[in-house]
Amino acid sequence: MIRVLHCDDSTAYRALIRAELEDDADIEIVGEAPDVDGALRVAGEVRPDVVLLDLLDVDRDAVGELQGVAPDVRVVVLSGHPREYGERKRAGAAAYVEKDASIDELRATVLRVATT
Repeated sequence: MIRVLHCDDSTAYRALIRAELEDDADIEIVGEAPDVDGALRVAGEVRPDVVLLDLLDVDRDAVGELQGVAPDVRVVVLSGHPREYGERKRAGAAAYVEKDASIDELRATVLRVATT
């Protein structure tokens, strides 16, 4: 079972992703957070395998901070911005998925990064 934490400021988007990903028998959403500070707190408690991370605050190294509290975590940046946006802030992320990608692409990315 792949344990996933989803960090996004949109409650509705988190609910949508939860509903879609939990249809997969191999994925369990173990936590949600509306911001990076919440994600850091939850990641330290639940030790997810994968964090889906919206680029909420480009003035901080959220990927590095998450890996600091949960060293084995793989971070997938899930953003509404094009790949070119915030390139430096995504350093260390295992993958990048734009929010307009299909749920099948997101699911495949979660499965891939969790098993590599």
